[in-house]
Amino acid sequence: MTDRDADVAEILRLHTEWMESNNGLDIERMVPNFANPGYHQFNLNGFTYDLPEKVRLWEGLHELGSDLEMVKLAEPEVFLDRDFAYLIDEYDIVVKGRAQSGTMPAPAAEPVRARMTEVYRRDDGAGNPVWKIWHFHCSLAAGPGTYKYPQDMP
Repeated sequence: MTDRDADVAEILRLHTEWMESNNGLDIERMVPNFANPGYHQFNLNGFTYDLPEKVRLWEGLHELGSDLEMVKLAEPEVFLDRDFAYLIDEYDIVVKGRAQSGTMPAPAAEPVRARMTEVYRRDDGAGNPVWKIWHFHCSLAAGPGTYKYPQDMP
């Protein structure tokens, strides 16, 4: 295995841990994947979070009996350049429980299709050369049956 292969494998491991920690809102599993300090997130609910704020959000969701179910749609793509990388991916997210936050739709059985970008640096936030997620951006993806190009509309 080359150094590049090992780096991509570690990035994919962090991504998988992060995505799987969403199932059950597992705070202990989530936290180690992120740079601390330094992590910054644009959440699907329309708000921005650092790591302590993300933990507080998940604690609040737990208190209200909410949960997420992440359904993987495709294999993530990793783009790596030395000590910097980014990853793109798409998931269906089922929001469970009664909590609502920001622009997130009310919990329903129907999944919300989301696309994600993660930014990685070989720096844990304290200067140690360890891969961590520094930024996460999640936004809604266009739904089935929508038109990508306006000229294709009937």
